[in-house]
Amino acid sequence: MKNDAVGVAPLWEPVQTETLSWRIVSQVRSAVFSGQIKAGEFLGSETSLSAQFNVSRMAARDALRTLEAVGIVQIRMGAKGGAWIAPGNPERFADALAIQLHLIGVSAEEIFDAQVAIEVTSAELAAQNATPDDLTKLQTVLAELEALRAEPLTFTDASMRFREAIVEASHNRVLLAQFRGLRFVLQPLLEPNTTRTIATRVIRSHKAVLDAIAAHDSTLARELMLERVKAIRSKVLSGTATLHAEDE
Repeated sequence: MKNDAVGVAPLWEPVQTETLSWRIVSQVRSAVFSGQIKAGEFLGSETSLSAQFNVSRMAARDALRTLEAVGIVQIRMGAKGGAWIAPGNPERFADALAIQLHLIGVSAEEIFDAQVAIEVTSAELAAQNATPDDLTKLQTVLAELEALRAEPLTFTDASMRFREAIVEASHNRVLLAQFRGLRFVLQPLLEPNTTRTIATRVIRSHKAVLDAIAAHDSTLARELMLERVKAIRSKVLSGTATLHAEDE
């Protein structure tokens, strides 16, 4: 990064408070959001950062550990070591989101509210944006489901992959990252209720949504997805022992 040119204000400000490492983290994060530093750029070594921020190496080290823990930087060792701004990693975000949702104890109602927001919108967008490759992937997973009717746990996992493929076909990365995080807390609500009979109904329901997406009928795709998400919400929250056609 070039922040020492004549007439250009330095990117980093010296920090002199009792929360030195956190102030460093805050400045780096703000610089990422503002676009002043980007993925793949060299942030600095522990020594250079301590000098830039006018702090001890211990404070710089603590800041780098925090930045690495939240996924903002990658720490490399060796002669060309130091901290580099990390590339985006939606999988890491999804995992962290799922863990935090579990730790704060989200309710089933909250999970299903989020499911409506994510999956219904995704189905509508998939009908508008799905490519031939997206449709092929959906058809492949649907065929796989046909062979898993008698294996409840494996079937439910494959059913979730089908739904994730719909979100992928929306070509909205924010929705996809959110769905992947939600999946970890949603799937356990579905698995105990899967039977061979229900699996048959689920396949039929999935096929109807796929047909709407393939026909680029965004209104129908949205309606079908909303109908089945509302059905599973109603049955799970009411304590119904079995789920029906729209439930997965």
